[in-house]
Amino acid sequence: MSDATPYKPSQWRKNRGSKVSLDGLPTAEELAQQPHTADDADRFTLYTPEQIEAETRDVKLTISFGDVIKVRDQAEMVIAAMQEIIRRTRQHDLGSVRQRIETRAEAASCGRALSRFNGRTPYGEWKPKKRST
Repeated sequence: MSDATPYKPSQWRKNRGSKVSLDGLPTAEELAQQPHTADDADRFTLYTPEQIEAETRDVKLTISFGDVIKVRDQAEMVIAAMQEIIRRTRQHDLGSVRQRIETRAEAASCGRALSRFNGRTPYGEWKPKKRST
């Protein structure tokens, strides 16, 4: 038996007509030839249903209408955030779950920035009160 060639399972699997090579990682050319669709991203999502629910909850955007200049600045902030959200929803290769999570994160960031701009503390952030002694 010492003269016989060693048994290589990957060699036998390759000869059966499989398109997958078990000898190593696929090359960049092989990866480029494989089509990637948004359905694949949705079927094999990395998020659990509970995480998806938590990461796609509603966002509150609070705008104050005290000063005209501040209203314009706030409107520009909202417009810039909405343009970014529209850009991300056009990235169809991400899948709908990831698009929803990323656009919600962008809207939440805009909501926090608006709160700070208006002199408020964003929801969920707090500082301990200073104690007077």
